[in-house]
Parts: sequence; C-alpha cells; structure tokens
Amino acid sequence: MFIEVTDPQDPRLNAFRDVRIRDPRNGFIAEGSLVVRRLLQSELSLRSLLLHRGQESKYAALIPDSTPAFVVDPQIGEQIAGYDFHRGVLAHGECPTMLGCEELARRRPPTALALIGISDPENVGSLLRSAAALGVHDILIGPQTITPFARRVIRVSMASVFHHRFYQFDEPVKQITQLQTEGIQFAATTPAKDAIAIDTLGSELARHGTVLVVGNEASGLDRAVQDACSLRTTLPMHESTDSLNVGVAGAIFLYELSKQLR
Repeated sequence: MFIEVTDPQDPRLNAFRDVRIRDPRNGFIAEGSLVVRRLLQSELSLRSLLLHRGQESKYAALIPDSTPAFVVDPQIGEQIAGYDFHRGVLAHGECPTMLGCEELARRRPPTALALIGISDPENVGSLLRSAAALGVHDILIGPQTITPFARRVIRVSMASVFHHRFYQFDEPVKQITQLQTEGIQFAATTPAKDAIAIDTLGSELARHGTVLVVGNEASGLDRAVQDACSLRTTLPMHESTDSLNVGVAGAIFLYELSKQLR
C-alpha cells in the first residue's frame, strides 16, 4: 500500500529517523534494492518501507497489501534518515526472537558457527555471508557480539542474515559444557601452535554436529572458552604472518570444516 508523505515530521516515519544510530532492538533497518528485495522474499516480518518517489514500480509486486510503503521526495527522505540512503529504499523489519541453545541440540545441524566478542559490523556481516555461501545457517551469538540485525551487518552480509537461525549464547562456557554432554561438538579457533591444524581436523570431527567458535578481533577466545571446547583448531600460516582478519580467517575455517564434514 503506497502512501504519499510530504511532511518530514510525519510520526508514521519515526522508524526511519536517524537510522545510523538506531537501536535494532526496536526493529531493524534494511537498505538498498538487493537487500530489501531479499527481505521481501524472506519469512521475516516487515513493518513498513520508505521509498523515494519513482521507485514504486520496482517493489509493487513484492510488497504485501497490508504493509505501508511511504513515498517521499529524495530531499525529504534524506532529512528523515539523516543521510542520502542507498538506491532510494529503506525497509523497517521486526527482529526475530533468538532461539535457545537447547533448540540447537534438537536440530543438530552438521555445522554451526558461534561468534563471541566480535564487535565490528563488517566482520560479522562478512562471516554471515561466508557462512551462508557454505550452507551454514545456524549461528550462535555470544557476549559482546554486535547484533546481526544492525544496519551495517545486514548490508555487508548481502541479506544472508535473513536466512540464518540465531541462538542466544550468553554463557558460552556453561552452554558449551551442556551441549557437549548432548553430543554437540565445539571447536575453538586459536592462533596457538599446539592446536590441531584445521586441514587435518577431519578424523577428530563428529558427524552429527560441530560448532566452530570464533572470537574477538584483537584478543580471540579467552582460555576458559577454549578449555570448555572439546577441540582447539588453528589455521597454519607462513612464519611472516601471525594472524588474519577474523572475517577472512573465519571463512577459511568454515570452508575447511564444511569440506571435511561432507
């Protein structure tokens, strides 16, 4: 349902105000044609859209009749959002409820990804995009990890966030210990040379559920988390390099893990 709006102070547009500093707990913002199209094609709940005039025909067939799509001139859109938003479209969606980790034990996916202390939206978005490309759709969100529904995370992930299942992972050591008693295996990533090289991990892997655990960009995983995991794995590197960006390293770890579990 397209609705013309000429007043930038219209309260119906409040969800789109100052989106760069918006708290995603009040609903997330998706931007750009490709990302918004993928949102419209997903199962997530859409609350409303904000379109620049002239964009209506691109989305008419995708927008549910019950969803308001506010149409504004570009200059008004910029006043509302706080910047000239990408390709003339923003969408306001409802963040899905995170699943409990007991649901992971019930689903028992071949591979899952746990993120602990990863605060950079570029890194989280990149990891989510890589996970989707490798068929990994179960993601555990640990302490100090930025929400996957932050605007920048959504954009960097190229909307793959809309097709993942997210699990609350607030007490990693406790939850790892519990899930391992239920047959889920956890593999902590570390640069330590005494860990098992990821490309030789195959014989150690369970075939019924392995969670790759990736830590903070600067400090990695703390020792308590590593000790709780049944496996510690590392990425062999040339001696002139001691680390990689967590988004890059995580993608390589996931690729090797997924390959060995096929």
